[in-house]
Amino acid sequence: MRKFVIDKKVFVLFPLARVCGLIVEELDNSITWDGKEMLEQACREAALRLGEVPFAESPFFAPWRAAFRTFGAPKGYRSSVEALAKRAVKGSCPPSVNSLVDLYNVTSLKFLFPCGAEDLDAVVGDIRLTAAQGGEPFLPLGAEEDDPPREGEIAYLDDVGAICRCWNWREADRTKLTPRTKRAMLFMENLAPERDPELREALAYIGQAVRERLGAKTRSFWLDGGCMEVDLPE
Repeated sequence: MRKFVIDKKVFVLFPLARVCGLIVEELDNSITWDGKEMLEQACREAALRLGEVPFAESPFFAPWRAAFRTFGAPKGYRSSVEALAKRAVKGSCPPSVNSLVDLYNVTSLKFLFPCGAEDLDAVVGDIRLTAAQGGEPFLPLGAEEDDPPREGEIAYLDDVGAICRCWNWREADRTKLTPRTKRAMLFMENLAPERDPELREALAYIGQAVRERLGAKTRSFWLDGGCMEVDLPE
């Protein structure tokens, strides 16, 4: 049985971390839908919610900046949700990519949590959230050159290499979602337990959207220091 496992070392560094999400099967990711319109609305909502508070002081982004400093992320690397939010406040919405990518970007903007997903049929073996040894193969999404993680960097890994660097900074081209994706694993992350009720709301929101809009079957999971693994479909 394949698994997604969070290394206990992650909770030594970040004891309040939560990672939740969906295991998605029987997905039709080729559906044509109103992704552009939903993304634009979510960008407007995010910009209004964020207001004029500097990102470095924002309760949505400051915990991630601190976490990235803790594990030595390269200077200027930011969480995926901060990158999306910066576009939103500048009036620049992310482009529509495919149905599931659009849905997780909408969810990330609406609830201001990092959100991403991997094609389970492109993943090799188990998925692990752990400290990288350094040098694991990693071709960033849309890049042409390998950009391996640093030693000690928190990253998602499979048996071949890294599939997402710096926790949620950048995903791998190898395991990206495409219109042909039929099975996926979706992740959302939180470092501030006082936001757990909203994280559960975000999980329910995207679960319902994936089932209703994309005809998929979903199984949700919630991992923290008390439960660090979940089974994956073979």
